[in-house]
Amino acid sequence: MSIYRVTLLPSQHQYLASSKQSLLRAGLESGLNMVYGCDGGNCGKCLVRLVSGTTERLRHTDFVLSQSQKDRQQLLSCCHAAASDVVMEALEIDSVSEIAEQDIDTRVYRMDRLSESVMSIVLKTPRSQPLSFLAGQYVTLNINGSLKRNKSIASCPCDGMHLEIHVKARERDPFSEYVFKRLKKNDRVHINGPHGEFVLDDESNRPLLLVAFDSGFSSIKSLIEHAIALEKDQPIKLYWMMTTGNQPYLENYCRSIVHALDNFSFQLEFIQHRSSATITQILEKIVLQESAVTQSDVYLTLPEEFRELAQQILLQAGVEQQHWKIDTIQVL
Repeated sequence: MSIYRVTLLPSQHQYLASSKQSLLRAGLESGLNMVYGCDGGNCGKCLVRLVSGTTERLRHTDFVLSQSQKDRQQLLSCCHAAASDVVMEALEIDSVSEIAEQDIDTRVYRMDRLSESVMSIVLKTPRSQPLSFLAGQYVTLNINGSLKRNKSIASCPCDGMHLEIHVKARERDPFSEYVFKRLKKNDRVHINGPHGEFVLDDESNRPLLLVAFDSGFSSIKSLIEHAIALEKDQPIKLYWMMTTGNQPYLENYCRSIVHALDNFSFQLEFIQHRSSATITQILEKIVLQESAVTQSDVYLTLPEEFRELAQQILLQAGVEQQHWKIDTIQVL
């Protein structure tokens, strides 16, 4: 197996691709938001134009290229691998406005109890219909046509066919109770989306300051995995606020990243009383600890009642508005 360098035009993004892996799959796993549809050679959305280098066809495709497309050296990136260093023109997603809303019937692929109060569900889309989304976005889940909930995607956009969702146990909540007591492997779950603008600025090299609150960690986890895929080398600092009665259900996951990456750090902040005064105290403490906060990109997931408070604290600390985002997932 050989490894080659792939350069995308016009962005000049580069990544490494093996001779056994499709150009598309290698790009997605490198954190690039390349445009694609089925990832199976059927739709033609991943069409690119080869500028230089050679490729090798990996599998048969149902999509038929016209003679003019062949003459222009166009090919399906999902079905071709690099056979040398490659330069190619390819479409990339630059903003959430470029992603179409999608309706997909998924099946429950796996369920894992992360703690007594948090369930991880991995939904699997049809092979011909992976979800195109950006890290940090959310989808609307619909179970049995009546149980609906907006939930952040906790996994990386590099795999749009397997979507990780975190559900918190809540008493007298029909959606939560169904997930914990009745939902099982292979059950159907319809998804609509993606939604939201809480997404990572891929082009920024500023330090990343991430603040999560309880099970709001899911969208932050997606941002972390996307940043890792991009091999970002700027400092990444995660603060995770945890209220009484809740557990840091993925603490070991966070600790493993600390051990694996020199630029990642993690700190738990336990909250005894959920109040504006307590949140103010912790956020001000974080701002004081982070001397480079005004040079950082700040991403926060907080309950709705604390979002305006967080905005005020960040503005008072001198963080310009274009350099912070607060997750505003809509509650159904």
